Amino acid sequence: MRFGLGPFAAEQAGNISWMEAYEIVGEAARQADSTGFDSVWVAERQFSADGYCPQPFIAAANIAAKTESVKIGVLPIAGLTHPLYLAEDAVVLDNLSGGRAIVVPINAASHERLAYGITEDDYQERYRETIEVLLKAWAPKAFRHEGKHWTIPAGLPEHTPIPSGTVLVQPQPAQFELPLLIGGFWAYGRSLAAEMGLPMVLGAISDNDALNSLWSDYDAVAPAAARRPKMLIRDVYVSANDDPLSEVADMASYQFKRYSEWGMWQGDPADVTGLSKSSLIVGNPEQVIEQIAALDSVNGLDHLICRMHFPGMPLHQLLASMSLFSREVIPEFRMPDLPKQIRRGI
Repeated sequence: MRFGLGPFAAEQAGNISWMEAYEIVGEAARQADSTGFDSVWVAERQFSADGYCPQPFIAAANIAAKTESVKIGVLPIAGLTHPLYLAEDAVVLDNLSGGRAIVVPINAASHERLAYGITEDDYQERYRETIEVLLKAWAPKAFRHEGKHWTIPAGLPEHTPIPSGTVLVQPQPAQFELPLLIGGFWAYGRSLAAEMGLPMVLGAISDNDALNSLWSDYDAVAPAAARRPKMLIRDVYVSANDDPLSEVADMASYQFKRYSEWGMWQGDPADVTGLSKSSLIVGNPEQVIEQIAALDSVNGLDHLICRMHFPGMPLHQLLASMSLFSREVIPEFRMPDLPKQIRRGI
């Protein structure tokens, strides 16, 4: 199994300023690159009171500059703006990072699409059309697109530099095929991923008990080649102290309260014990290993993306959790047949 760190959001929570929040992202990414993580992720949200990152490709470029080998995953909101902007941002990141980009378009929350004056029905169409444009734009040939919401190219002048009536996105991706997955955080996204034969990522808001049925519904429609990799995002915290959950209880409650306010999750964010059973991976190293193994046995995971920076968490606490995770947890899933002393370098 591969392990990712993130998605980072750089929220201003607790006593952390926005500047400090972005510094934490960069330093954590640097540490992840040298301690066994396979990827680092950053996500987008718009108009969030706590400053949740509105420009993920800029944040991802900063991660690229501070790392050498980890994949860099971006979860941009699709369907709000012209898809060519997203396509070009992604290929520039792919080239800046030396071919390490992964793109997972996610859905807008209701307040985000309404701020752009987009209805729910129109938004689903715009999301789908964005995915269609990305697939064309990252192919190594010029293309044109005629859709309900966008025509590419549109309004060509008489003396146009595009005489063929097509456009070619430049630069081209550094990778032969820039990885594109669908954010399966909403029902339409999951059905679209299956229909288009694209892999999907399930999110932190997906209840443990529901995961297997969500994958099963997807597998029943998606072609076999699209069913891998299976990626899952989970809020993760590991500590050697007696009560790890108490160390992140307020921060986890804050995060799920935000999900609820955005209309993406239903539940009681104050019920942290319930969250620890349904949506969080929290405990000492042995407990975290058991929880991940249980998820893997049911879902057959390929890539677990660990959101280890809870809102407001200071850098030293994050790095301590990351260190324990990379030293005690990751080796259990990389070298399961080796003796424990060798796996953990004891």
